[in-house]
Amino acid sequence: MAGIDEKDREILRILRKEGRITLTELGKRVNLSPASVKNRVDKLERLGAIKGYSALVDHAFLDEFVSAILELHFKEFDDSLRPYLSRLSKMENVEFLYVRTGESQVIMKVNVADTDELRRFIERLKAIFGVNLAFVEATLVLEELKNCWVSPADGRRAGENFPARR
Repeated sequence: MAGIDEKDREILRILRKEGRITLTELGKRVNLSPASVKNRVDKLERLGAIKGYSALVDHAFLDEFVSAILELHFKEFDDSLRPYLSRLSKMENVEFLYVRTGESQVIMKVNVADTDELRRFIERLKAIFGVNLAFVEATLVLEELKNCWVSPADGRRAGENFPARR
């Protein structure tokens, strides 16, 4: 990507795993002063390389005990669906939303209180997209082993429990 160098990429890799790291600690890891790191992070934010910061939250604390992956299959998929997808992306219980290739054009993860709420959410999707939504395939998540580069089960960064590559 134009405008960034290997030092910027190193900063991005660290921030992807540890978004709350201090500028002082980040500077130590990449061998730069905190002021230089701040300038680089500011630049990366302006370029759009850093899209935001968030916390990895246990959904149970939000009374969301069921997670599901939903695959939306449309009869016709075109740009007229973009405003509806934008509306979906703003819903609090939608964790991720992707337009993709394959049989289902949209894939999303939702977190809800129970299967009744999941059923109501799917009915809401049908109301939003109307007859153009051919069907929704729902898969319940039984266990989350990795999310956002972190292994939620024990708080360790993904890959920490594996031997180094040789």
